[in-house]
Amino acid sequence: MRTHSFPGPNDTRQATRTQSYLLAVATNVLALMLMLAWYWLGMLQGRVFGLILATTLLLLAFIAWLFHAGRDQRRNDAGLTLAQMVAASATVLGAAYAADGGRAVFLVLLVMVCLFGALCLRISTLLIHALCLVAGYAVVIGLLHRFRPEAIDLRLELINLFVFGVSMPWFALMAGYVSELRVRLTRAFRTVAESERTLAEAQRLARFGSWTFDPAHRKTLWSAETCRIFGLAPREHAIDDADFRALVHEEDRERYLRLIEETLVEGREFDTEYRVSLPSGEVRWVHALARPIPRANGKGTLLRGMVMDITRRKAHEEQIRRMAHFDALTGLPNRNLLMQMLRHAIDRARNGMPLAVLFIDLDGFKAVNDSLGHEVGDALLAAFAQRLGRSLRRSDTAARLGGDEFVVVVEDVELHTNIGGVVERILISATTPFRVNGHECRVSASIGIALYGPACADADLLVKAADTAMYAAKRNGKNGFRFHDTVARE
Repeated sequence: MRTHSFPGPNDTRQATRTQSYLLAVATNVLALMLMLAWYWLGMLQGRVFGLILATTLLLLAFIAWLFHAGRDQRRNDAGLTLAQMVAASATVLGAAYAADGGRAVFLVLLVMVCLFGALCLRISTLLIHALCLVAGYAVVIGLLHRFRPEAIDLRLELINLFVFGVSMPWFALMAGYVSELRVRLTRAFRTVAESERTLAEAQRLARFGSWTFDPAHRKTLWSAETCRIFGLAPREHAIDDADFRALVHEEDRERYLRLIEETLVEGREFDTEYRVSLPSGEVRWVHALARPIPRANGKGTLLRGMVMDITRRKAHEEQIRRMAHFDALTGLPNRNLLMQMLRHAIDRARNGMPLAVLFIDLDGFKAVNDSLGHEVGDALLAAFAQRLGRSLRRSDTAARLGGDEFVVVVEDVELHTNIGGVVERILISATTPFRVNGHECRVSASIGIALYGPACADADLLVKAADTAMYAAKRNGKNGFRFHDTVARE
């Protein structure tokens, strides 16, 4: 499989490999340029310079082939740093032997070569290379003293060798320590980055995010999941306070912002639920927890917390609430909710507001249900519930007790006047033929009416009295209404 030499846009490992390789090449090129300068100054013979140049270029070409073919990736030294250091060191030592003077410059070059390795190699490798450089330079001095004694100042070169021999191992140790520290920091950064990715994934799966509010600058830093919950793309920069305010639902905004300010002033935790309006127009419920924490420098306070998307939970709670308080077939309040609402209406009636309860039973419903089936019967009940709702005033409340029995709570009515209009509309809505599932169904309504008073002073008594009046209406021929006998006597 062919390995490309240059990195893709997201290949950080390959980018580091390429960078190390190019820096090593640059070190070799720099060494050649200095040798060229020595050649121009007449301190390096042309024949020797040509030999060094050719040898170095051949080595660089071979290393370039290894790099391009990807052979270096099988090794820990993916940028071929050590190989290029050896090539550069050999070039410099060869030039130091061939030069007629100024060898201190070549010692500086050897230090530069070792310095480059500090960015990539381990301490042990650097130390071995440094000792090899010292030994190599000692060999150069020995060869010069043996074959070209006129080209060196032996006393000066021995001093240079002593200084070089003492400083290079120490330099390699320090440089290696820097290299090891860099590796540890790189690993630590990778660990932190991996932890952040793991945390972000955990937050995504758990559907909760984290955030930090800076009250001094009025900015909030969000995690990626927090941004998703609020319907925004993940961002690195903090969000302005004004932008966040706009996301909080207008009905919850003042309460939530006041809670944040109280938390910062009083130094306590808060736990609340509120709605947010997404840019798309969707409304979500969120659960927020937060507590104030001191800044690292001890100056001021931050508010750090978490937020969880609880929209589904709220929907389930609403579904459970509706199941507990509303009739599944018609959507009207059931007996439980009816009795709660009726008790509140009785409290208002004690303060002088008239109150009536209408108990409705559909005449002929059982025959429709038995002959056409429960599906048609249920559809008929749902259709009547819709008509019933349209027959009432805004202040009236309809409920289904079960079967074909309905109750209407009518407030603020005058006996025998306003209530008569309500009853008449209900009777018409019931007797008008229904078209249900392809069948024409005809029913009527018997209505019993009970008014709040001394004889019917609580919810149960009112409903029972209206029920009794309804049966009286049935006995009177159906498709009509009767008041409870206490009202009739009044």
